Amino acid sequence: MKSTKRTTIRRRITVHVVIALLVTISFMTAINLIYLSRRIIEQQETKLELATTMTTNVVDSWINDMSTVTEDMASTLTALGDLNEVTVRAVVDRVALNHPEYFYVYFSDKLGNMTMARGVNFAEGVDPRERVWYKNAEKAGHTVVIDPYASATRPDVMMVTVATPVYWGTMMVGVVAVDADIESIQEFFGTIDFEAGSYGFLLDSKNNIIIHPNEAYNPTSEKITAAPDVMPELVELLSTSRLDEHITAADYTGTRMVYSIQSLADSKWTVAMAYPESNFMSHVMRGIRISVFVALFCLALALGDITVTIRKVLKPLDKINPVMDKIIQGEFTTQLNFAEANDEIGDLQNKLALTMNVLSNVIQQQKYVLSEMEKGNLMVQDIDPLPGELNDISSSVNSIKETFNDIISDIQFSALNLQSYAMGINETSDLEEMKMIFEELSAEANALMDKTSQFTTAVAAPNIETPTMNTEDSIDSFDS
Repeated sequence: MKSTKRTTIRRRITVHVVIALLVTISFMTAINLIYLSRRIIEQQETKLELATTMTTNVVDSWINDMSTVTEDMASTLTALGDLNEVTVRAVVDRVALNHPEYFYVYFSDKLGNMTMARGVNFAEGVDPRERVWYKNAEKAGHTVVIDPYASATRPDVMMVTVATPVYWGTMMVGVVAVDADIESIQEFFGTIDFEAGSYGFLLDSKNNIIIHPNEAYNPTSEKITAAPDVMPELVELLSTSRLDEHITAADYTGTRMVYSIQSLADSKWTVAMAYPESNFMSHVMRGIRISVFVALFCLALALGDITVTIRKVLKPLDKINPVMDKIIQGEFTTQLNFAEANDEIGDLQNKLALTMNVLSNVIQQQKYVLSEMEKGNLMVQDIDPLPGELNDISSSVNSIKETFNDIISDIQFSALNLQSYAMGINETSDLEEMKMIFEELSAEANALMDKTSQFTTAVAAPNIETPTMNTEDSIDSFDS
C-alpha cells in the first residue's frame, strides 16, 4: 500500500489559499502593469504633446505680434493716404520706438524708395523690391512670414521678417516690414526644460533648421542646414506634421529621443520637441515598482488575515482531537465546552457533544442494569429504546434480563419440586411410589438441562442422559 505523507487541514488550506492568492494577485498585477505601462506612456506622450503645443503657441504668438505691428503700420499708411518721406518716417520711427525688440522697421514703396526707422540707411545698390520679403508680400497680397535669411544691411545677423502690403483701394503702393533677430526666439528655446534632457528646435517652411541646441545646425550667412540631412529620422514625421504622431530615434548626441512636431498655420514653420526615451521608461519602471510594492503589501496583508482567520476557524479542532483520544481510551463522560463558532465546525462540535452525551447515557444505563442483575435484582426496569443501531444494545440487554428471569424462575420452581420430592421419599417406603417420584425428579432435571443448554460456559457441561430407574435399582440403592 502506498503511504501518504501526513499533513494538517490548516496546512492544506493555507497552501491552497496562498497558491490561489499568488495566482490571483500575480495575474491582476500583470494586467495592471500592462495597463499602467500603457497609461504612463500615454501620459508622457500627452505631456510631450502639451509641451509641443505650448512651444508652438509661444512661437506663433511671437510671429503674430510682428504681424500685428506690420498690419497696424499698413493700416496707418493707408488711412493717411500720404507716402512722402516725412510721413512714412514718422510712422516707422514711432513703431520702432514702441518696439525696441525689433531689429529693423521699414517701408518700401513700389518705386523702390526705402525708409528705415532709427536713421538706418538701406544697403547701397540693393533694390528693396527684389528682396524676398517684398516680392512674397506683393505676390501673396497679405501678411507673410519670411524664413530666416542674412540681412542686406547686416549680413552677420540672421533675420526673420514679417511683411504686409500697403493698399490704396485695390492698388498696392508698397510694403511695410519688421525684422527680428532669431536670437530673440533662440533664447526662449534655450529655456525649454519641461523634463530633464528634453529640448525643442524650430524648422522653417522648407524644413531648414532655424533653432537647434546643436549650434552647428543653426543658420548663418554662410550656410543653412536642412533638417532631413542631419536628422533623416524626421522625414516621415515631417510629412504628416500631426501632433499625435511620434517617432523614436537617436539624436545628434546618440541619445534615443521621442520626437513630436507641430506646424504653424501662417508661417508653415515647424516646432519640434525631443523627449528622452529613458524618461518614458523611468516613469514606467517607477509605476511598475509602485504596483509591485502595492501587490506585495496587499499579499502580506491578505496572508496575515488568512493566517489569523484559519487559526480561529480551525481552533475548535484542537479541542476535538483530545476528546476523540479519550473516546478511544473508553472515556465517554468528558465534559465538552464547545459552541465557540456559529458555523459548520460549531455544528460539528455540538453534534460531537450530543454524541458523547448519548453514548455516556447508554453506558450508564447498561452499567446500572447489569450492576443490578449482578446483585440479583432481575426486576430492574428495562433500558429505554435507543436511537438507530444503538437500540440493538438495549434490546439485547433487556432480552438477557428476561431470559435470566425465566431461567431463575424455573430453577426456583424446580427447587421447590425437588424439595417436595425429597419430602415424599422420606415419608414413603412404597417402592412404586418412590419409583414414580424418581421419574418425576428425572423429568424435572431434564427440563432444566434443556433450558440451560443454550448457554456456552467456560467448562462444557457433560451430556448427561438421565437413566430410567426401576424399582429394584431404587430399592437396592436405598438399601445400600
